[in-house]
Amino acid sequence: MADYINKNILSQAYIHVEPSGIETKEQLEAFKESIRAFALSRTEFFLSEGLDINIEFEEGSIKTRVTVIGTLMLLLQGISSYKDFREGLQLLYSDSKWLSDAIISESLYQTKAKHHDVIRVEARTGIIGSVHKVLNQLERIKSGANGAMLASDIVEKVDDVQDELSRLMDNICDLNDRNLVAKECKYLVQELPEIPVPPKDKTNSNHAINKYRRKKSTLSSFIDIHMIVEE
Repeated sequence: MADYINKNILSQAYIHVEPSGIETKEQLEAFKESIRAFALSRTEFFLSEGLDINIEFEEGSIKTRVTVIGTLMLLLQGISSYKDFREGLQLLYSDSKWLSDAIISESLYQTKAKHHDVIRVEARTGIIGSVHKVLNQLERIKSGANGAMLASDIVEKVDDVQDELSRLMDNICDLNDRNLVAKECKYLVQELPEIPVPPKDKTNSNHAINKYRRKKSTLSSFIDIHMIVEE
């Protein structure tokens, strides 16, 4: 079993099939070993070397869960040539999705499971996908506050992203990763205008502007709580 303490789920492939290509115990064991080797090589290619890989099997109809565990900090060090965290995170999100999809495709191929044999498959992007979602929400809020939305609509988006961010912080196990994400979210909040720009030919009421400003301040304070103070 891989060690989940102080590490995050970075990618996960879930496969549940009624296999037509695995009929004996020997074939099942060969499938397990093959998927282990495949998952290791593809994880090293798509994400990084040195990550923990946990593979769980349930027999009968075959259930396989391949989980890649590690830290965002380690992965981002491998793409440090890119200009910023947001660009790096976007690349990691794509790679995590490709990794899960590749493992699912290989599992279906090796078990010879066609559409009617598949009970459920799911490509999960773990903590990378969660961070990606929050950053996209904040980017949409920034766009909205710069003339794409009314202030009254923006405040609802701020509530939504704070709820999502709260769940995200609860799920990030590594303190360095938590601080890294909090800092990036803080940068985005600081980029929000103090007074939102209304869409063309529309006006924000004073009430909506004041509510936006309060929500912005509350979100900023919420992020501060999750940041590690550097000495």
